Amino acid sequence: MDALNGSDANALPEVGENPHYLQAVTDMGERHEVVAQSDIYAANGVKLISKGTQITPEKFQQLIQHKLRLSFDRSIALGDPVQAEDLARQASLVLDTHAVIAKMTYRTGDPLAVKHELGRLALPFPMSQRLTVMRSERPQLFEHSVRTAMIAFALAQRMKLPSSELPLLLQAALCHDIGELHTDPQLLAPGHKIGLEERRFVHVHPVTGYSILSSSTDISPKVGKAVLQHHERGDGSGYPYGALADEITPLARIVGIAEASDAVIARLDPGRLDMMLRVGRIRFDPAILDVLRDLIDVPHTAPSAGSGEYDASRQLIRLANLLGYWAALAHRLHEHAASSSSSVSFLFARMRGIKNLILQAGFDPDDVQSIVAVAEGDPGILMELHCVLDEIDWLLQDLANEIDRRTLQFDGATLSTMDDLQKQLRTDA
Repeated sequence: MDALNGSDANALPEVGENPHYLQAVTDMGERHEVVAQSDIYAANGVKLISKGTQITPEKFQQLIQHKLRLSFDRSIALGDPVQAEDLARQASLVLDTHAVIAKMTYRTGDPLAVKHELGRLALPFPMSQRLTVMRSERPQLFEHSVRTAMIAFALAQRMKLPSSELPLLLQAALCHDIGELHTDPQLLAPGHKIGLEERRFVHVHPVTGYSILSSSTDISPKVGKAVLQHHERGDGSGYPYGALADEITPLARIVGIAEASDAVIARLDPGRLDMMLRVGRIRFDPAILDVLRDLIDVPHTAPSAGSGEYDASRQLIRLANLLGYWAALAHRLHEHAASSSSSVSFLFARMRGIKNLILQAGFDPDDVQSIVAVAEGDPGILMELHCVLDEIDWLLQDLANEIDRRTLQFDGATLSTMDDLQKQLRTDA
């Protein structure tokens, strides 16, 4: 697959003058030094600011009134930029505070290798600039990026990735979310429920990251491609282009699994991690998942019962209603020969995957109401059911989002049907 799925360079988003990124740099300037690294000129040749001038919020407001000869991003220098030794220090902190990641590095046989590799990693300008802003204005995203890089590196060590590829993998993992600096931070704020229109702005961040990295000849195209594809999934359910397994590069597969597993690892939830490793074999590269399981040493067991009572009825009722709705919808699609169309064929694959998940858990997807009776007398089975149903809920929401991303592929009649299906997928019982 072409890096931009057939698009040309004009399809890339404008990244240099993005208002959200510029605002982040300005906010950073209130606490850290941000100066003009050269004379700054307007496009018409008028000199606006001299080299060495501190970029205050007032100066920033002056600059944004003009179209600049050289992009704002390349006209400034950030004080205390992120350097390789900063990444090594952050890795040391992670190893001291995150037991699972520390265990992973230990099980590679060379637990200090990731620190050493980060400590000598080349950080070309677009990387250093974005990571510096990220560390200052989005520290949680910066810490997530470093953890993702460390998980990816551990996977690569066990997989015996060629040594020449390791720096590229680290660069891609560190920068996989730099495109989010160009997204309205309100959309990503904790507790904010992203709407359908807003979700499209979030889904473009891999393309934005790709565009930023592709602007530098000092960065390997492999790094940009891995950033572009880190949300692609082997079954075609990912974004931004719905790439299939053989279209996703090896570096992107590793970064995708590392990024997805970080949040689960951080919660220290072995049951949910075990479920992710079992369920993800269609979406993620199974061989890499096996390496992840081995490094974390996750047992193939049901999660232990937690505190409090768990009532599965609401989720089961919702699942029963959805499966009934899907059976009728699938029949209508077959009747109208729409199932042969590539625009809706993905639905059948996704719903088969959900039914298979129920079967893998030992339950009958055509008789979900009987599941509670089976689970009531066994806390272990009940907690297994809890994880399965939570995972199914997540898959249903993800399918609704995938339908939204594919909207332009549907004709009028199909679009109406997909709107109804989305409502079913997003409806709570």
